[in-house]
Amino acid sequence: MLIIFMKGLYKMKVNKLMKKLTTLLLSVSLSIPTAAVSNAAEGLKDDSVYGYLAVYPAKYEPDLGAEYAQFPSKQYMDTYRTDVLYYALSSDGKNFTALNNNKAVFSPERYYKLGSPNIYRTSDGYYGLIASVDNKGEEVIVCDSDELIYFYNQRRLRLNDEGISVMNPKVEYDKDTNLYNIFWEGSDGNSYVNTTESFVTVSEHKKVEYAKEKVTATLPDYAVADEASIIPLTKEEYDRLNNKFGKMHSVAVDIKDYYINPGESVTLPDKVDVVYNNGTKVPMGIKWNTESTNLTNLAKGEYEVTGTIQATAEYNSPLANYRADPYAIYDEENEVYYFTGSNLNENSANGGGAYENLVIRVADSLNDIAEAEEYVVWRDKTLPDGTRVTGWYWAPEIHKIGGKWRMIALAQVTEPGGNGSGRQCIFTCVGDDITDANCWEYTGYIHNTTDNQSVGSFDTTYFEYDGQSYYVTPKNSNIWITTVDPEDPLHPTGPLVKLSGADRAFESNIGSGNAGYGNIGGGIVGQAIQEASSVLIHDDKIFIAYAGCTIDMMYCVCLLYADLNSDFMDASSWKKYPYPILATQDLTTTIKQADYTDSDGTTNVTGSGDSGLNPGSLGEYEGTFGPGHNSFTVDENGNPVIIYHARDWQDSYPGATGSNKYGLVDPGRHAYAKQVLFDSEGFPVCNLSPEEYLAEELKTVKVKIYVGKETVTPQPDIQPPTATPPADSVDAVKVGDIKKAGRISYKVKNVDASGNGTVAVLGVSKKSVKKITVPKFVKINGHKFKVTEIAKKAFAGCKKLKKITVKSTTLKKVGKNALKNTSDKLVIVCPKKKLKMYKKLFTGKGNAVVKIK
Repeated sequence: MLIIFMKGLYKMKVNKLMKKLTTLLLSVSLSIPTAAVSNAAEGLKDDSVYGYLAVYPAKYEPDLGAEYAQFPSKQYMDTYRTDVLYYALSSDGKNFTALNNNKAVFSPERYYKLGSPNIYRTSDGYYGLIASVDNKGEEVIVCDSDELIYFYNQRRLRLNDEGISVMNPKVEYDKDTNLYNIFWEGSDGNSYVNTTESFVTVSEHKKVEYAKEKVTATLPDYAVADEASIIPLTKEEYDRLNNKFGKMHSVAVDIKDYYINPGESVTLPDKVDVVYNNGTKVPMGIKWNTESTNLTNLAKGEYEVTGTIQATAEYNSPLANYRADPYAIYDEENEVYYFTGSNLNENSANGGGAYENLVIRVADSLNDIAEAEEYVVWRDKTLPDGTRVTGWYWAPEIHKIGGKWRMIALAQVTEPGGNGSGRQCIFTCVGDDITDANCWEYTGYIHNTTDNQSVGSFDTTYFEYDGQSYYVTPKNSNIWITTVDPEDPLHPTGPLVKLSGADRAFESNIGSGNAGYGNIGGGIVGQAIQEASSVLIHDDKIFIAYAGCTIDMMYCVCLLYADLNSDFMDASSWKKYPYPILATQDLTTTIKQADYTDSDGTTNVTGSGDSGLNPGSLGEYEGTFGPGHNSFTVDENGNPVIIYHARDWQDSYPGATGSNKYGLVDPGRHAYAKQVLFDSEGFPVCNLSPEEYLAEELKTVKVKIYVGKETVTPQPDIQPPTATPPADSVDAVKVGDIKKAGRISYKVKNVDASGNGTVAVLGVSKKSVKKITVPKFVKINGHKFKVTEIAKKAFAGCKKLKKITVKSTTLKKVGKNALKNTSDKLVIVCPKKKLKMYKKLFTGKGNAVVKIK
C-alpha cells in the first residue's frame, strides 16, 4: 500500500520535499527481491509458468580436460572461455539439467567475459540479455534475442563514471513509466538503479536497496551459482529451448498400415522415415521380409510384414588411423567412396616421417574405408622444367573440378632459381585409375585473386552452386571466399572476400597464447584460429563448417551460414553460429573431475605434462576429443555424414611428449564419422550416439495389410507403439488447417501425396512485433510447406513493424491490406532475384510509404 500511495504522490508532483521523500521510500520499496518470488516481474502469470531456465557462467570448462592441453594454460577458472552463457532447464525450478551437451549457448564477440548474466523480457514480447563485464568495470553488456536461441546487437552501456564496478545487474520493465530499470550492486558496497527506454542511453545512476537473488536450486556442478539467475518459462518457450538445445533421439518409425480391396496388390516402400523427439524425420532404407507373403492379388484377411531398417547407425571407430584432416567423397558414377587425409604414422613424433606423400583409398561403403588398401599417388618430384614439388603435404581434398578428379593440398614449391614456399597446389588425375600414381600430375598452384591477394597456403576447399564455383580458404586465421572457373582452377575469377574472423572464446586457446603463439591484441592473451573449411548445403541454407582453435582438446567444428538465395561473395550474407556444432564436450565422458583450485603455484606455460595442478588433482576422461578439420559426404541412403579427425584419450605415441604432445607431428589424430541430422530450424546436428540415431527397438518394423476391411481409415502406425513423439510430429495435415510456427500463424493451402504442400502467412501472434521473417518454407508435423502467399490483413495493425525479411522465393500473392497500419518506416527486404516481382506484390497493400528492396 505504501508503494501505491507514494507513486500516486510522485505523479501528483507535490512540493520538493514530498518528491524527495517519495524517491526515498520508492527506493526502499525496490529492495523487495522481485526476481526471486514474482513471476509477474518476469512478464508471466503464475498459471502460465511451465518450467524454468537457469543462466550462468562456468567455474571451469566441463568435459574438456584442459589440464592435458598441448600448452596447459594453468588458468582454468574465471577466463574468457568460462565466463560465457550456459543454459539449464527445469520443470520444477529446483533441479536443473544442463543443455547443449554442457557447451555454452553464447560467447560474446571480442572475448568479453560475462558476469552474472540475466535474461529479461522486453515490453514487445522479445528478450534481452544483460551482464556485467566480469563483475568489474563501469559497463554492462546488453544483447537482444527473439526466441532465447540467438543473441545479437551486442553493445556496452556505461552505468556510471565514478569508477564503481557494476556487479550482478538485473532488468525489470516498469509499465507505469514505460522504462526499464537496471538494478546493480556496486563495488563500493551500495546498490544502484539506472533507467533506460531502449538500452541505447541510460539515466544517471541512483542509490537503491537491491541485492541479487540467491539461487538455491541444484545446478550443474560446473555452474557459478553465485552468478546464476532463473527465469520462468511458458510451455512454448520451454519446448522451444528443449528442442533446440536438448538431446535429439529417435522415437518412432512413421509407417502406415494398408487398407485395400480383395484382389489388389501392395508395393511396400523402400524407405521409411525415422522420427526424432523434436519432430525431425530422416529417410532410411528398409528391407522387407516378404518370403512368406505374396503381396499380389491378396485375398480378404489381415497380413503382417516385418522389415529391417537399412542404415548405418555406427561407424568404425576410428575410420582410419593416423589420418588427420580427413576428406571423403562419394563418386556417384562408380558408386564408390574416395578417402584421403594428411599422412602420418605411429612414429611420426619420433622421427618416423610425416606428411611425406599424398594417399587415397577406395571403398564401397564408409565403413569399408577402415580396411581399404591405401595407395600413394604422389611423392616428392622434380618436374621437367626444374620445379620441385615436395612435402609437407597437408590437408589434401578430392574434388571433381572441370570434369576431372583433382586433389587440393599444401605442398612446398621451389621454382628454378627461387626459394621454396608453401603453396596451395592442385594435382589432377589424367587417367582412368585414380589409385595409379602414374595417372596423377602436378597442375600448379592457385594464383592470386583479381584484387592481387593470395589465397591461403593450406586448407582451401572447393564447392559449386547454381553454376558458379568457389574456393573457401583460411588466411591469417580468418575465413575467406573467392570465385573460380572450374576449367581453369589455378586462376581465381574474383576478389578475396573476408567472411569471418576469430573473435569468440571457443576459437581461441589461452595456453598456446601464453606460450607465445598467436596474438589477439588489446591485452587479450590467446591463439585465435579459423581454418579447415568444408561446405554443406541443405534446404535453403549453405553452411561453411570450419575448425576453430588449436589441434588439442580445444579444437572444434564451428559454423558460418547464409541463405541460398544470398550473394555468397557479400560478407554481410554470412552469420556465425553461436557455438561449435561438434566439440570435445560432445565426445568425452568425465570419469573423475579435476580439482582446478589445487594449484602447484607455477604460472609459466611450458607444455603438456605441466598442468600447474598438484598430483592427484588432474581429471580422468574417456572417449575422443578435439574434433575438427571435417568434410561432408553421404551415407547409403543419401543422408549427410561428417568426416572429422579427433584424438583418443587412451593414446600415447613415442616422442609425443611435452610441447610435441597433441602437436602437428603427434600422430594421434584419427578419422571418424558421424551422421548429420538437422534441428527444427534446419541447422546441422552431428553429436548423436548410435543408439540416439537409431534406437535398437526401432530397427525392426511391422506393417499390417487389411484386405476387405469395411472401415477404411488409414492412420499412421508408429513403431514402437509405446514411443511418444512430439504431439504434432506425424499427424496428417489437411487443407485449411491453421498452424503456428514461431511468431507466425499459417493456413495450409495445399497438401500433396507426400504430405508436403504450401501455406499462406495468416498473421502474427503479437501486434507489437518490430520485425518478422517470412521463411522459404515451414515444417509442420515433420513435412515441408512452401510459403506462397501472405493473406489479407496478415500484418495489419502491427504499428511497430519496421522490417519484414522475405526469404521465400515462391510468393505468388499478397492479400489486400496486408500492410495496413504498419509503421511508416517499414522496410521489406526481398530476395534479389525476386525484387521486381515482389515490388508489384507488396505495392498498394495498405502502406503507401513502404520501402521494398
